[in-house]
Amino acid sequence: MDADDVEGLKQQLAARFRQLQEQHDLSGVQLEARTRYDRKNASAIRNNGRLPARHVLQAYDDVFGTAGELTGLGDRIRAADQALRLGELRARAEVGGGQDQDGPAREAEEETTTDRREFVQAGALTVAAGIAAEVSRRVASADPDPLTLDELDERLDDIGGRYTTMPHATLTPLVLGGWRDAERLLDSRLSARVRTRVTVMAGLFSFTAGRLAFNLGDDAAARRFASLAELYARDVDDPLLSGSVATLKTSIAYYTGRHTAAADIAGQARAGAHPYLRARLAAYEARARAAAGQHEQARQALRDMQDAVWLGEPMVGTEPFGEEMIHCFLAVVSGRLGDGELAEPHARRSLAILQATGGGYEDIGGTYNALAQAFLRRRQPDPEQAADAASHALAALEGRPTRTVIQRTGQLWQELGARWEGQRAVVDLGERLQAHRQALPAGSGG
Repeated sequence: MDADDVEGLKQQLAARFRQLQEQHDLSGVQLEARTRYDRKNASAIRNNGRLPARHVLQAYDDVFGTAGELTGLGDRIRAADQALRLGELRARAEVGGGQDQDGPAREAEEETTTDRREFVQAGALTVAAGIAAEVSRRVASADPDPLTLDELDERLDDIGGRYTTMPHATLTPLVLGGWRDAERLLDSRLSARVRTRVTVMAGLFSFTAGRLAFNLGDDAAARRFASLAELYARDVDDPLLSGSVATLKTSIAYYTGRHTAAADIAGQARAGAHPYLRARLAAYEARARAAAGQHEQARQALRDMQDAVWLGEPMVGTEPFGEEMIHCFLAVVSGRLGDGELAEPHARRSLAILQATGGGYEDIGGTYNALAQAFLRRRQPDPEQAADAASHALAALEGRPTRTVIQRTGQLWQELGARWEGQRAVVDLGERLQAHRQALPAGSGG
C-alpha cells in the first residue's frame, strides 16, 4: 500500500460525497442541522482533509441513505493509511540494521547468536514502537468533540423538560435519535472517562424510550428498553439510572395487574436507590401494596415516602417528586385503602398545585382519576361526581393518548357500570373512554 492508494481513496470519498450532496441538495449547514455534527466535517471530506470520526460518517450515511457506503470508504482509508505507516516503520528498521555489503556486512555475518537475537528483538521493538505510536494517536483522537457530548446532554435535558407536556408520539423520534447517536459513539474507541459518560446517556435515552413505550401501551417494547437500560446502569454502576429503571419496571408490573411483584420491585430498589428516587419508589410501593391488599405495608410505605422527599436540584431521568406528588399519592393510596374522605382533600390539593404550576397532562389526568376514586370510596358514594372527575381525566389528555390515565379511567368506569349502569354520566364516560382507547397506538388501553 503506498501514499497514492491512500490519496486515491480520499479522492474517491470526496467525489462521492460531493455527488451525494448535490443529489440531495444539502449544504454543509443543512447537514449540520440534520446530524448535529459540525459542518467542518463535510468540508474536510470534500477537500480531502482530515477524515472525520467513524460515527460522523455513519450519520452522513443515514442522511443520504447510502447504507454504510461512506463509513466503509472511511474504514478503507484508515486501514490503508495504517498499512502505509507500518510499511515505512519496517523499512526504517531494515535500513537501520542492514548496513552495506562489504566490511560491515561481513562483520554482521560473524555476529554471535546472542548478537543476532538482540538485533532481531531491537528491530521488532522499533516496529512495535511505531505501532504503539499509531495506536496512541488513534486513542488520543478517538473521543468525539466535547461539543457532541454536550449536545447529547442538552437533548436529554430538553426531553426531560418537555416530557410531561409534549405528546409521547412527538417525543419518540427525538429519544430514539439520541439513543442511536449514543450507541454509535459506544461502537467506536473511546477513553474510559468518555465511555462512562456516553454509557450513562445511552442508558437514559433507553430508559426514556421505555417510558414512552409503556405510556403508549406497548409493554413488550417497554420491557426490552428497561432491560437494556439496566445493562447500561450495571456497566457503569450508576444508582440514579438503575433506580430510574426500577420505577419503570414496577410501573409495568402494576399496570399489568401484578401488584405484589410491582411492590416487591419498588421495595427492593429503594434500599440502594439514589436519594433523588427514594420517595417515588416508596410511593409506587405504597400504591402496589394497597392494590394487593397489604394495607399496613402500604401505610408504612406512605410514611417512608414523606420522609424521603428530595430537597435538592432536579436531576435527569424522572421529574422531581415534591409536594404535588405527595398529595397525589396520598389520594391514590388512601382511595385504594377505602378512605375516600381522606383521599379527596389530597386530590384537590394536588390539582390546585398542578393548575398553578402548569403541570403535565399525565399528572393532571392521574389526579382527576384519584379524585374520582375518592368519590367512590366515601361512606356515601357519589357516582355522578366520580364520572365527572374521570371525564376530566380524559379531557386533560387533549389528543395525547396516555396508557396510565386511560387504563385507570377504564377501571373506574367498569366499577361505575357495575353499580350505576343506567346513569347518563356513566354512559357518557363510557363513550369518551372508547374513543381514547382507540387512540392508543399500541391498542392496549384496557
